[in-house]
Amino acid sequence: MPEFDFAPADALQEGEMRTFTVASGASVLLLLRQGQYVALAPNCPHYGAPLEKGRLVGDQLICPWHHACFRVPDGHLCQPPALDNLPSYPVRVAAGRVWVQLPARPAAATDSPDATPTALVQGTEPAPNAAAPDARTFVIVGGGAAGQFAAQTLRTEGFGGRIVLVSAEAAAPYDRTKLSKAYLAGKADNKALPLRKEDFYEQHRIELLPDTRATGLSLRTRQLKLSGRGPLHYDALLLAPGSTPNTLPKLPGQDLAGVLPLRSAHNAEQLRQAAAQARRVVIIGSSFIGMEAAASLVSEERQVTVVAQEAEPFTRILGPKIGRMFRNLHRRHGVRFRAEAEVVSLEGENGHVTAVRLASGQRLPADVVLLAVGVRPATDFLSETFDLEKDGGLRVDAYLCAAEHVYAAGDVALFPLPGGLGQHRIEHWRVAQQHGATAARNMLGHNKPFREMPFFWTQQFGKSLRYAGHATVWDEIIFHGDVRRHKFLALYAYQNKLVAAAAMQHDDDMICIEELLRTGRMPTPTAARRKLNWSKLLA
Repeated sequence: MPEFDFAPADALQEGEMRTFTVASGASVLLLLRQGQYVALAPNCPHYGAPLEKGRLVGDQLICPWHHACFRVPDGHLCQPPALDNLPSYPVRVAAGRVWVQLPARPAAATDSPDATPTALVQGTEPAPNAAAPDARTFVIVGGGAAGQFAAQTLRTEGFGGRIVLVSAEAAAPYDRTKLSKAYLAGKADNKALPLRKEDFYEQHRIELLPDTRATGLSLRTRQLKLSGRGPLHYDALLLAPGSTPNTLPKLPGQDLAGVLPLRSAHNAEQLRQAAAQARRVVIIGSSFIGMEAAASLVSEERQVTVVAQEAEPFTRILGPKIGRMFRNLHRRHGVRFRAEAEVVSLEGENGHVTAVRLASGQRLPADVVLLAVGVRPATDFLSETFDLEKDGGLRVDAYLCAAEHVYAAGDVALFPLPGGLGQHRIEHWRVAQQHGATAARNMLGHNKPFREMPFFWTQQFGKSLRYAGHATVWDEIIFHGDVRRHKFLALYAYQNKLVAAAAMQHDDDMICIEELLRTGRMPTPTAARRKLNWSKLLA
């Protein structure tokens, strides 16, 4: 490999990192750690975030945007949502300069991550560990975030047996997070959705069974019943079927053409096609899916109205102050709101929706209606096997085990949060991936509890909010900064403990806070009322 002169030997102080670029245009991220230079690709292989704006925590480099973690110095992937390792390069110091060897075509960050498949943004695909032949069959139900990452983890952890990935969807696993954002906004097409290249599953010997539904499960015989196929025997089973959109069964007119949910790629394609000719879109529900869809669909030619039962969006998750900020942000971009409103019927002509009728008597003309009223676990096929929760969730222990040889991950799993914060079911993309990795390792006998802290993000009109921890209730929210100006940190206190945080334009603080939450080292609410140096607290 050719070698390039990137920087003087004294360019960095201990613990510093910075991106350097040479005349050819090649860039690397240089780190000085324990007196040694390390050279890594400068952008995250998830969505291309500049890693020099991230943070070193112990031996891990953490992405500033979505908190993917990579081991220093070799770039090994430690935590999703990235799927691939971060490329690392040979580096030496000679004649007072830092020299780095780069391949002829080093990984380069994409200028359009929304339009680029996740696995192609940048990165080194993890190769399966050399494994001895294994007669066991591991079955995974669900081709979403948890199922895909579990299958990948089984191979990278050295499992040499048969892996069968059963998916109710016709498409191979894809990036669901893009559907309500880049895909609906027309910034991404179908080619940008797959999580992996087509040949990944064949190369890693992962048998995909698309368009196949699980219909039942026998714990006694270890058999999974499938639609259109014979039963499938398993030695270990991971249940990660995800969720299905809620409907409004008593709502007249919801079967009209033009009334659509948004959960799958097929749903998103239908919605995008319908909205292309629509002048008026009504979204029922101010969920994250509903609000992200509103931001993606509103335009000068297309009026979008959000109808919500709550006074402000996200009140139960983020509180009314942050919800009001999002509502005002949407209003400035032309989205209309009907808050604290009840939909009583959908009206139509010739079988197609034409309006939404509210309990107040108001009639909202509509060419398309999006039902964004939440989701429920897709666990109907398990109702005769397990005592499911009222919402359809499946209770698991700290190891994500639901029964002998059976694990659950993602949206369906009611799992114990670390720190004694109780059992919760959390519908986050990154949590699902982390569940998949933990379940896969425990299927292999590692016997390690799930200890990660939930983290999610949303982006609307170019404004990103990040959230770490989990708070279903709180005694107070401690604010620093200005919520109205989209630059703030909100700390959620419950029973004299800080259990969650939400922020905009505080990326470095949020990296620190997630780690402090994970390790049980958060300050008290009293201390947090003062402005704190989160970096020092972490150190």
